[in-house]
Amino acid sequence: MAIEHRVSTTVAAWPLAVLETLNGYGVNGPVLLKEAGLDLDALRANPGGRVPTDAMTRLWTLATERSGDPTIGLRVGSTSLPMHLRVMGLLIQTAPTIGHILDVAVRYQRLISTGVTVRLQQRPDAVGLEICCLPDVALHPASIDAFVAAHVGNLRRLSPEGGVCQVMLQRPPLADTTPWVKALGCPVLFRQHGNIVWHHRDCLDRPLLLGDAGLWRQHEQLASKELEALDATPPLLLTLQGILRAHGDAVPSLAALAAAVSMSERSLRRRLSELDSGYRHLVDGWRAERAAQLVRGGDSLAEVAHRLGFSDASNFSKAFRRWYGVSPDTFRQQESVND
Repeated sequence: MAIEHRVSTTVAAWPLAVLETLNGYGVNGPVLLKEAGLDLDALRANPGGRVPTDAMTRLWTLATERSGDPTIGLRVGSTSLPMHLRVMGLLIQTAPTIGHILDVAVRYQRLISTGVTVRLQQRPDAVGLEICCLPDVALHPASIDAFVAAHVGNLRRLSPEGGVCQVMLQRPPLADTTPWVKALGCPVLFRQHGNIVWHHRDCLDRPLLLGDAGLWRQHEQLASKELEALDATPPLLLTLQGILRAHGDAVPSLAALAAAVSMSERSLRRRLSELDSGYRHLVDGWRAERAAQLVRGGDSLAEVAHRLGFSDASNFSKAFRRWYGVSPDTFRQQESVND
């Protein structure tokens, strides 16, 4: 049996959150995204898509260096909103209690990132949410800062007490640790055995301000469906789809895709064949997805054809009919009516 090649991915909304924060530093965010191997137009067109975690790590590294701020992860997390977490954000917003938030954080974490796992830790006075780094995934400390700051910030918006009593971080402390204490609003310990956010046990069952059990159940069903779809697609295909999305309209070659997943061209071609797929099939699927985004956005057919590598608008229209069963103009009209 062939061993599936796994490359972790992160929801594409996170690099957009980093971009928003970089604007406040006077840093050219789109340039940094490009240096990290990400395409801004593609991210904006599909913020619920996936990007390779290593590209996100490169972005965190560049953002920290160019901003000159080692606390930038805290800033990104503190200013992020539930909308950045997509369906997970909806679950957080409508959760009846903090206990519900901790429950979905463990069960649905893969919707946000497959580069970490999340589990609960117990002690007499508190319950901890531990972010566990995988041994084969390189993460920047700023990404953990952002995760923790976003979690704490969401709790503060939903509960006056916040519920967090202590944070433990594996990262070494800087000379001034005040930014962490200020952003997280509780004692922060560094050089710990794990990254853990500890919550007062007696706060877990208190009703949250926006809690709505009915809406929460509906959002949980959506999250379950998204997780099923994520699990149904082989990890290698998910990774390659994420790489294609990250590159925008500039489709990488088979050699570039193989290098991105640490495989030879021959091995990647063979593995794709085993999965009833192939390079052309992947590119065709991405072009279909991107075409719908561009047509929906109002771009002319000639412009879309050029951006996606078609010789002219006529050939593009034929491909679009094959993908969606209608012409681009009809598709655009239908989408306008649905909106």
